[in-house]
This record gives sequence, C-alpha cells and structure tokens, in this order.
Amino acid sequence: MVALAPYSYGQISGNNGLFNVTSNGVRQGTQYGDPSTRYRLRAGILSQNETIPMWGGVGIYANIPGSSTGATGLPNSALGTVVGRATGLTGSSKLVGFSVFDEAYGMVTTPTNPVPLAGSGMQVNWLPLGSLARIAVACDPALIDLRQATVLPQVSWDFTNQLLVPYLGTLTVSSGTYNNTTGVISLVMSASVTFDAGDSVTLSSLTGTGAFASLDGTWTALTASGTAVTLQGPIGVGASTITGGSATVGGAASAALAVEVLDVMSTNCEVVSWNGSLATWNYTGSAAIISLNPNG
Repeated sequence: MVALAPYSYGQISGNNGLFNVTSNGVRQGTQYGDPSTRYRLRAGILSQNETIPMWGGVGIYANIPGSSTGATGLPNSALGTVVGRATGLTGSSKLVGFSVFDEAYGMVTTPTNPVPLAGSGMQVNWLPLGSLARIAVACDPALIDLRQATVLPQVSWDFTNQLLVPYLGTLTVSSGTYNNTTGVISLVMSASVTFDAGDSVTLSSLTGTGAFASLDGTWTALTASGTAVTLQGPIGVGASTITGGSATVGGAASAALAVEVLDVMSTNCEVVSWNGSLATWNYTGSAAIISLNPNG
C-alpha cells in the first residue's frame, strides 16, 4: 500500500452546511513525499517473537540476522534486518526507527481488518532515526498544547500504546494504599497526571510500611484523574502502605525522544485502533508530524 501522509479534500459540489469546505489530516505511519529522504526507506523481516502483527507508525528495533544462510531458522540476511516492537530508548530492543506503510505491498488487509498488517516472517518497511524523514505518528491529543512552541520540544514515546506523548519527567508519588485482596494500588501523586487508564506505569523506589517493596514493578493503570491514580498490582503481597516513590509511564515517558515536531493535529487523522485481534482505522484520531533528526 502506498499512501502520502498529508491529504486534503476540497469541496467540489454540495449544499452549503452539509460538507466542510476542506478536510485536512494525516494517516499514521506514512512518510511525506521528499526526494531527499525517500531512498532512506529500509526493509526488515518481522521477528518470530512478535505476538501481534505489525503496522505503520510503530517504534521498532532492528537486529542483525543470525545467519547469512538462514540455517539457524532466522531470516536470510539478504532479506534485511530482523525487526520488532521496541521496548525503550536503550537496551537490547531499543528504538532505532519507525515502521511505515509506504511501499509495503505485502501487508495484508481483509474486509474486517482494513489496516495493512504484517505477521511474523513478513516484510516490514521502516525509516531510521537520523534519516530526516518526515512521518506521521499517532499522538496524545494533549500535545496540541505544543502549537506556537518550538519545533524541538521535549516529548516521549509510549512504547505500550505506540504513540507520541508529553514528556513527563519524573512523576512523584506522595502517598498510597494497597488492597491485598484485589491487588489494587491506589496512589496520590504530587501533581496531576496526563496519562490514561490502560497505560503501563512502572513504580520504583517506593517507600512505606509492610510489603511495599514488592509493589515496585510495571502495572496497568485502572483509573487516572487529577492526582488520583489506581493500578492493578499483584494479589496477596501483604499489608502495605506507601509514603513515597516515583513512576514512569509507558516504560519511557520520563525519557525524551529527540525528534523534531513539525505539526500536531488533535483530530481528523487516521490512526490505528487495535482491539487484541483486529486493527481498524480511527478516522478522528490525533497525530503528529515528526522529523527523524540525526540526534534522534
């Protein structure tokens, strides 16, 4: 599938009030047409360790193939690198670029799954950090606040939900309780949070009484409103109270992603919605245009 990131539809005919004069937006995982960067496109083979298919606009890692002949069961090196979903800005699965739909002719669509997908062993096209390519990625609508600000803001990549999010720095836990029966961790943060229910939150350096140290780890947010946050933690750890600590969101929201943000659109964009088995288009999603700078 080939798609240019920006699209604009002008009204040709129609009754006044029934249609917008123009409709502007972008599609996640597509590159802006640019002769200087179009040849930076790379191809890889999706790792056998990936449990869900790949689509465009995902932060990925890229590994050297294990064999030049494929004798170990890994892809032949002629097919490109082995790619998969990155888990952080550092480590063995660190982010090196973003997958794209551009020239991804082998990706599969179905009537119930209209988003082009690649399964394990299939080809995935991607653009590396430092390529200066301009691509559209899904983003948190809160980034609309960046309008009129510098094109080099501090932003982060949410590796759980695969979208650009506000840079959170270090989130401080003021106090908290733990329900030993349900495993729910209830926290009061030192400031209002910007993440949502469903995000992964990593607690660290917790202080308190009882078995609080066992609550250090990564848990899923159940609710997040103002300074109040609840997380689904482990069951049966033991009576605990929390008096302090820190939290990071999406595994890396406290680490800045060095990209240039050229535009932010809070709605009217095509972004991927994954429900665990199907990928569909959300036509009113939020997206940002980022440039993959050399210092990325």
